[in-house]
Amino acid sequence: MKFSSPQHALRWAYETSNRPIVKISSVNDMREASRAGGTAGFGELSAHDRHAQAALILSLCERVLPTLHMAYVRIQFGREASGFDLLAHHLAANFGTGLHSRRSIDKIIRAYCGEKIGLREIRKSMSCGMLKAVSYRNQAYDALDVIHLQVMDRLRMEMESRGLIRGVAKEVARM
Repeated sequence: MKFSSPQHALRWAYETSNRPIVKISSVNDMREASRAGGTAGFGELSAHDRHAQAALILSLCERVLPTLHMAYVRIQFGREASGFDLLAHHLAANFGTGLHSRRSIDKIIRAYCGEKIGLREIRKSMSCGMLKAVSYRNQAYDALDVIHLQVMDRLRMEMESRGLIRGVAKEVARM
């Protein structure tokens, strides 16, 4: 299966790995297809093949990316809490000595990842003024943007070399 970007591959891999392989409704579909003499999903990957490819993509990430970057991937795409400690320590080091609240750093990371957490809520957890909260949030977002770009650049190179991503030159030539 070819993907358009590393983000697409990671979203698909985590979504696929979190989905069960066999559902009752799919078992019933297979029974009906076998009775009719056809095959369900002809030309597509089976559920086991999709899970195997998802595992391949995730293991590629674990082999290629440093621990901080893999923690970012787990939080951003996998919605796993296992990377919060490492990412929070990294952001706290970027803030310097001004911010020590783990809860506020967690809220900033969650807001960056798409949760609906407002600036007022972040400000209250920091116990500071609005301008300082905006400054810290923007500083954290900048640090997370750098990590995101590094992850995507490295994964793009690795995935293109393994044929998992469609090359841009090939798409331009088709047009």
